[in-house]
Amino acid sequence: MARKLNIPKAAQIRGLRKALANKKTPRQFISSMKKRLAKLTVCILFALVASSAHAQDPVSIVPTQQTLAPAGTACTGTAQTFVVQNRNQTQHYAYVVPNASVTNLQMQIQGVDFAGNVFVISDMSTIPTPAVAGNRPALSGTGYFPTVQVSVTCLPASTGTFLLSYSGSQATFNATTGSYQFSQIDKTIASVAPANTNYTTSSFVPPFGNSYGTLYFEFVTAAGPAGSTIGVTCQDANGLGSGFSFNLATTINVLQTFAVPPTPCATLFIAYGSGGASTANYDFDYVLLTPGTSQTNSYTHITGTTATVVKAGPGVVHTVVVGTPAAGTISLFDLASGSCTGTPATNVVSVITATTTFPAAPEIYDVLFNNGICVKASAAMDITVSSQ
Repeated sequence: MARKLNIPKAAQIRGLRKALANKKTPRQFISSMKKRLAKLTVCILFALVASSAHAQDPVSIVPTQQTLAPAGTACTGTAQTFVVQNRNQTQHYAYVVPNASVTNLQMQIQGVDFAGNVFVISDMSTIPTPAVAGNRPALSGTGYFPTVQVSVTCLPASTGTFLLSYSGSQATFNATTGSYQFSQIDKTIASVAPANTNYTTSSFVPPFGNSYGTLYFEFVTAAGPAGSTIGVTCQDANGLGSGFSFNLATTINVLQTFAVPPTPCATLFIAYGSGGASTANYDFDYVLLTPGTSQTNSYTHITGTTATVVKAGPGVVHTVVVGTPAAGTISLFDLASGSCTGTPATNVVSVITATTTFPAAPEIYDVLFNNGICVKASAAMDITVSSQ
């Protein structure tokens, strides 16, 4: 009985092509050999196409939910990182629930490449406020990395604890609505934090690349220490930049608000500077304005010749309107409130020469005053300054 040879198809094709090219091959075999060669070639092509299609089949990633840090995980005062069980997720979501003792908290989602380089792939989320528990900050991040981790920094290290959970998926679009938008625009710098201790946030990228927003500050439980300040500092990649500083009143349970002027801001730091010993605590939030929105201007009505503090701290003068005219000048100075006395002679921004033919059209400035807005008239007239 003849033995059946198991010759690979590729070898059969080479042999048939060689035989067809040989002039000594009998003509009566050529027709059948060509048919066999065509059949083998079709089989090889079909196998290649099938293999390619199989290799490109889409991979479906099942959404995953994980507890990265169980309830009761202690704050350390320094950054703690919690590695995600990465299953090729490209969309990442982190949720933190602190206990009532936590005064300061920052959270970010980070990607780590094969070389160990860390990249921030999310906004910065801050401490959730119990009063708006339905709007707890929820953090979203995007991108595939071999390692994904969530970084949490919180205080106090003695009594603060938290729970940290994570969910991941793919092919979903991160939406800046609800709790995700809340964490993007509302940065709670501190909640019932000790007023006798300085505090500065870690650097973070503001969501809109701008400092434009409002600071909300309140001393609670007792009057705050005199000389306390809050600051906003913007820096570029080389650490260069500028900032704004605001002086705090010591009053208890009185909301103090400060409009932060718009300026390009690649990296942001927020700080509280304590004036000294105190038994007070404080609450401190920074609400950033979304593109296309603006703050409402405030007005200051001036009728005398005394140097007037229009705004203590950085601000923007929008317009100066003279209602009742008089012959004289109206001078605008970029000065801190403590220097806005007598007849200032430094940091002159503008001098308006008024005549008895006023009122004239409003003087429009839209100019940033870094130290504070100070206005002095040389003659009594009715002046309204619009500012932020």
